[in-house]
Amino acid sequence: MINTMTKTTCLYLSFLLLLLPLSVVAAPEVPTEGRGPVDVSADHLEADDKAQTLVFSGNAVATQNDVTIHGDRLTVKYTGDKREIDKVIAEGSVRIVQGTKIATGAKAILYHTEERIVLTGSPKVSDGDNFVQGQEITLYLNDQRSVVTGGAGGRVNAVFTPEKKP
Repeated sequence: MINTMTKTTCLYLSFLLLLLPLSVVAAPEVPTEGRGPVDVSADHLEADDKAQTLVFSGNAVATQNDVTIHGDRLTVKYTGDKREIDKVIAEGSVRIVQGTKIATGAKAILYHTEERIVLTGSPKVSDGDNFVQGQEITLYLNDQRSVVTGGAGGRVNAVFTPEKKP
C-alpha cells in the first residue's frame, strides 16, 4: 500500500514539476501598468475610420517596451472616439519576441483589454532550448499562465532542458 502511494505521489510531483517550466516558457512577463507608446512600421498603411481599423502591411513591426511583434500584416481594431485599441491581429510569418522568449505562428490575436494572446497556425513558444507547441497556444499575460491544445487527434509537444550547473 505504501509503495503504491509513494509511486502515485512521485508521479504527481513529477507532473507538477514538468508544468512549472511551461509557465516560464509560455507566459511572457508583460507589465499591464506603465506601458510605453506603441511604435509601428510597415511598407504600407491603410486607415479606415468607418471600420475603425488600421492595417499595416509588408514587413510590419510593432514594438512596445521590450515586446516586438513581426508579421506580414498587422491589423489594429479600435473603438470609441478616443480610438482605444480593442485587438491587434498579426498574420503571416508571425514572430513575437521578448528577451529570450520567442513565439511564432501563422496568426496571433492580441485581445487588448483581456491581456490575452491566441496563437494559431503551427504555433510554438520557446525560451532557449525549451519549447512548447500545439495547434493553439493561449497566453494569459496578467495571470502568467498558458493553455496549449493539440487539436483534433493532435498532440501537444514540449521539451524542457535542465539548467546546466557551472
